[in-house]
Amino acid sequence: MQTKPVKQEIRLGRYAGGKIPIAHQPPDAAMSENKEGFRRFVERSADAVAMVDCEMRYLSVSRRWETDCGFGGGEALGRSHWELFPNLPEYWHQNARACLAGVLEYSEFVVGQSPVSVAGQIEGGVRAAEKWVFWPWKNNEGAIGGLILFAEKITERNFYNNIWRPGGKSQKLETKLQLTQKALDNAADTVFFTTSDGQICYANKAACDRGGYSESELLKLRFTDIDSQLSASDWPERWVELKQQNNLTFETSYKTKNGTIVPVEVQLNYLEYDGCEYCCAIARDISARLAAKSALLEAKEQLQAVLDAVPGLVSWVSSDLRYLGVNRHLASAYQMPAELFAGKKVGFLDTSPKFNDLVYDFFVGSNHKTSQEVTASIRGENKTYLIVAQKYQKNTAAVFVGLDITESKQSLLALQESEERLRQQAAKLERTLLVLQQTQTQLIQTEKMSSLGQLVAGIAHEINNPVSFISGNVSHATGYIQELLRSIDLYQKNYPDPAPEIQDLMEELDLDFIKKDIPKLLNSMKVGSERIRDVVRSLRLFSRTDEPEMKPADIHEGLDSTVLILQNRLQAKGGRPGISLVKEYGDLPRVRCYPGQLNQVFMHLLTNAIDALEAEGRNPEKYGKIQNQSLLSAGSSGTEIFNPEIRIRTEVIGESEVAIAISDNGPGMTEEVLCRIFDPLFTTKCQTTSTGLGLAISQHLVVEKHGGDLLCISRPGEGTELIVKIAIGND
Repeated sequence: MQTKPVKQEIRLGRYAGGKIPIAHQPPDAAMSENKEGFRRFVERSADAVAMVDCEMRYLSVSRRWETDCGFGGGEALGRSHWELFPNLPEYWHQNARACLAGVLEYSEFVVGQSPVSVAGQIEGGVRAAEKWVFWPWKNNEGAIGGLILFAEKITERNFYNNIWRPGGKSQKLETKLQLTQKALDNAADTVFFTTSDGQICYANKAACDRGGYSESELLKLRFTDIDSQLSASDWPERWVELKQQNNLTFETSYKTKNGTIVPVEVQLNYLEYDGCEYCCAIARDISARLAAKSALLEAKEQLQAVLDAVPGLVSWVSSDLRYLGVNRHLASAYQMPAELFAGKKVGFLDTSPKFNDLVYDFFVGSNHKTSQEVTASIRGENKTYLIVAQKYQKNTAAVFVGLDITESKQSLLALQESEERLRQQAAKLERTLLVLQQTQTQLIQTEKMSSLGQLVAGIAHEINNPVSFISGNVSHATGYIQELLRSIDLYQKNYPDPAPEIQDLMEELDLDFIKKDIPKLLNSMKVGSERIRDVVRSLRLFSRTDEPEMKPADIHEGLDSTVLILQNRLQAKGGRPGISLVKEYGDLPRVRCYPGQLNQVFMHLLTNAIDALEAEGRNPEKYGKIQNQSLLSAGSSGTEIFNPEIRIRTEVIGESEVAIAISDNGPGMTEEVLCRIFDPLFTTKCQTTSTGLGLAISQHLVVEKHGGDLLCISRPGEGTELIVKIAIGND
């Protein structure tokens, strides 16, 4: 008969109710009876009983067993139980082996899902299931020699009442045991059950697969045969420790069948049931974990080595402001072991409040990175560090790297101080150069004007003497000539008929013309001598060689003398018309100044205006249409004629200043030229005709000598205006 059991009941005690039914009780297992005695007991039994050896081969069967199982005529003898019933579930095999190993005192099974199962038999129209019980028997030496098998039919009523009654004790226990058995069998971890002496009595599928053993091979081994770090002599000590603590967890290594060593984490649990002691060992392969741990440790060591090699102070800080670790440089800086920093609050050394504030603000803020200079006291020495910080682990921690920039900072400060000193020295040299240039310009101008003044004074003096002689004698000559003419008139009146010789001479001389022309001639000579005297006077006023000190002077007189000297340049010349001079003199008081130096300024300003107008008169198309009415329409043809013009304006500004403005309607200047007109030696004219010192000297004389201002206003196409402002001073 073949059965297909689907339900199992495993009891680690003495039957469900505490006792085996009397009909199913073999002779006392503790009695040392021989094998033949057991065989006779089985053969004569009225129940369905069979006897097998340790290999589950049938040694003896009762008549009732042959009838119920369908193997009559001694057909089952010598054959294996698993051969006769090949479709039995795995737990039959396991429980049978557990009984043979002495782990279980007996094992009980129910075969069939219900009374109508194919495993049941039809007897008188009553369908039945079967219940099997395994019980070990012992030989004369007290060793287990095999199993006694009991089979019992269960009617439909008894099946429901005793086995499948909903909520019944047997059903619940059966379900729990099946679930437990299934969980153990299919557990991912290796599971062993051992007896108190370390003998393996159960091993799940994972234990077999990972160890490379078959189940039967494992059940012949002891726990110490698998644990490579636990010897047989150490097992009693381990067992005592387990009983005291109920469970143990440790790492060890298991040895597989082919000799491979596998690292595992083992949890041992102490079990006691029905007077027997067991050890449940659950082992988990930790090869991957150890490899990961090793890799992590190696990576950590590499990272630590890298951070230790960083020439700076490195620390890891959690968001609760506690150190997670530091590198060797930071630990060495404070002469403390690195491990002492772990868990300490930031700032426990009280050496850098600014670093503490930086850490706090960094975790409070939303920035992922930051950098800041921080001063810290290291062994009593203040040092400056550039702290660079970055968060990690979802902003729950951060790494801070401090680079010592003390020397760099000091070098930078020294460099900045050096640069500042160099800038000051450069500025000083620039000022000195400017003073030298101004001094040179002043010396050149002084020497030039001194020579010119002496020359002009000498020429004026030399001219003044003959002019004075001529001017003084013209009046006398006029009187004498008038007397002579009157005498001639008297002779002509008294001697109307002169001698022929005299008559011829008078006709030859044209005496009437001479009498009319001589007064005109004398008058022209007088005007010419006065003109020469005025020029000489203007030269003397311009040079002012006899006035080295400041004194009240008439500004208009100086302007007029300068204009008189430049009169010839205002006249029309080939290629350009004459330059119109417009004087708009205000009512100026006498101004305390150096008259000769101001005359030099007026000379330079007027000369520049004339030069600009001469250039414009030669090339009027170069600058386009000139503003300020510099181009006047002439005739209906639309021809434009350039009319150069210079204006001189004087006025009082406020109560203490006078302004002298000299403007022209020339081409004007660009911004680039305007910025450099006062630079010494700068000129836009031909280098052979201009020294480039005129405006530089003028600025020096106005600003330095008189404490005034010299301003220039100019735009391309709109002419140029130069304004001299000086204080009136006291008379």
